[in-house]
Amino acid sequence: MYDDEFFDDFTPARPTSLTISSQTDLVLEQQRKRFRNCGKKLESTEKESKILDLEISQLQLKIQECLDKASSNDRVSGELDREISKQQQEKEERRSLLSAMSVERQKSEV
Repeated sequence: MYDDEFFDDFTPARPTSLTISSQTDLVLEQQRKRFRNCGKKLESTEKESKILDLEISQLQLKIQECLDKASSNDRVSGELDREISKQQQEKEERRSLLSAMSVERQKSEV
């Protein structure tokens, strides 16, 4: 009924040297070890995250300082442009006045 060659190769499972409770203890110890390693890795990652947060904050402050300087430079540049424009206008007014005075002087000499 059964193939005898098949059963000749079959060997029953060998009993392990560890008892079930000691196997369970071993598995539990391995899980505890993994859990501790995960905890250490988590702490390390949290420290790195805090360091990165600090670096990001410092960069944000530097960016804000640069933006403030740029704004200040724009304001000063605007003030300088207005002052230059005002001086050019005063220069043109003086030229016009000198020209008018020159015409009046020429008229008075004739």
